[in-house]
This record gives sequence, structure tokens and C-alpha cells, in this order.
Amino acid sequence: MGQLVWTTERRRIDALTPYDRNPRQMTKAQAKQLERSLRKFGLVEIPAIDRDGRIVAGHQRVSVLKALGRGKETIDVRVPSRKLTEEEFREYNLRSN
Repeated sequence: MGQLVWTTERRRIDALTPYDRNPRQMTKAQAKQLERSLRKFGLVEIPAIDRDGRIVAGHQRVSVLKALGRGKETIDVRVPSRKLTEEEFREYNLRSN
């Protein structure tokens, strides 16, 4: 299996698929803080996705952007040079949280 190289691409927010086992949860207060941050600074830390559009990291940012009605916008995302194995996907998902 080849070494992973991550590049930045643009994807529509609505096209990104959440990972159903993402361990990170936010309280309502944390979601409000994230919303304020996204409104003030924009999307500084961009989500990481797998080749199929499944979110590896950045679930909460994507969720808040959707809640703000920005699902049709196109954003920068980090994408690996090859499909991640399930083990790689789970490991990076945990490490990024």
C-alpha cells in the first residue's frame, strides 16, 4: 500500500458524509461557541475526508455549517491520495478527536 499524501480539494458541504461512529460529541454551549468562531474567523481548520467523501475529521464544523444553512457552499477539504483502509480511517478519526 502506498504512502498517503494529502491534498486540498474543494467539495460541497452537503456532499460530505458523516462517519456514523464519530466519537466526538458537543454540548449546545460548545456548538454555540463553534458557531461564533465560524462566523468570526471562517473555516480555518478544514475537514479531512476519505476519497468517497466520508468525513474523517471536522464533523462538528461541517455540522454547524449545515445548521447555518451553508450546505450548498463549496469548501476546502483535505483528501488522501488513496482510499484509507478501515483501520487507518478509524485510527485517524480517533487521533484527530
